Amino acid sequence: MTIRTDENIEKARQAIMRFRELLNIMQGRLHEGEHYYARLFDNCSEEDRANLQTKLLQRVAAHDVRADPTPLRRAALKMRFSSRELEKAFEELHDAVFFEEEDQS
Repeated sequence: MTIRTDENIEKARQAIMRFRELLNIMQGRLHEGEHYYARLFDNCSEEDRANLQTKLLQRVAAHDVRADPTPLRRAALKMRFSSRELEKAFEELHDAVFFEEEDQS
């Protein structure tokens, strides 16, 4: 049985919609990762945050991470699993996109 062109168009539209949804989720997860990153500097003084270049500020924060790597580990782990979930979702979207041969010409 051949799927009608209208149904194929609707499937393609839904795939496009899902792609947009995944991009929105990705942006949210990236924002979440940026929040985790910013939290690594919680113990830095306001003066250091205002005056130090990024590399030097990271060096100050590194002292805390050396003493207790838990916040960085948690942040990296959360982003790791978020990335895997998104990778799987994009893979599923990719694999679900199919169209009848007659519609591709």
